[in-house]
Amino acid sequence: MKQHQQEALRKQEEAARKQQQQQQQQKAAQLQAQQQAAAAQQNAQQMQSQGGLDTLTSGLGGLALGGRSEAIGGGGAIGAPVNNAGSTAGFDSGFLSALNDSFANMPNNGDNQRSNSYTPQNPYPVPASYPSTPSGIFENPAVFEKLGTDCLFFIFYYSQGTYQQYLAARELKKQSWRFHKKYMTWFQRHEEPKVTTDEYEQGTYVYFDYETGWCTRIKTDFRFEYSFLEDSLQ
Repeated sequence: MKQHQQEALRKQEEAARKQQQQQQQQKAAQLQAQQQAAAAQQNAQQMQSQGGLDTLTSGLGGLALGGRSEAIGGGGAIGAPVNNAGSTAGFDSGFLSALNDSFANMPNNGDNQRSNSYTPQNPYPVPASYPSTPSGIFENPAVFEKLGTDCLFFIFYYSQGTYQQYLAARELKKQSWRFHKKYMTWFQRHEEPKVTTDEYEQGTYVYFDYETGWCTRIKTDFRFEYSFLEDSLQ
């Protein structure tokens, strides 16, 4: 009786072991099939993408850098590459859009020259007798030497990014004004500094209050750190 029970138990264990082996083999076969399918899909995508790149490269190979209208197809957008069957290849539309923008904004030989056209900052309808462009006299540095300090401050703060702002700043520096990059305003020594080190100087200064009063004010016991000094303007 005991021997029959041991034999039955042994057969059950052997059957369970075979079932477990079969399940492992099935899982391995499924995993291998998934890997093969993924590899085949990746290869197909690479071949499709390479075909699109070859078509695009062959279409752009004969274009000259100077021919902007030719590069963008006479003003039109660059289309997606087409295969022999006439259908569009699966190419990234975002890449094509960026490429089209690059050709539309391609630099030319005239970009390294200063534009002679004038664009008003605050356009307003005026009579025909009113000047439509600034006078060339305002690009003469000698004129800025005759302007008052208040006028120079006005030009500096209300003509941002212009040649006139540069001329005004240069003239202010000639008058011993120094621009503070932290407070975004101009300082001038009221007297000789009481403390002078390699990193800062401390004393009484005159500064231009452009935010609240549009006037000069006195600042006593002020530490002017040289790291905030704008010293690149010549």
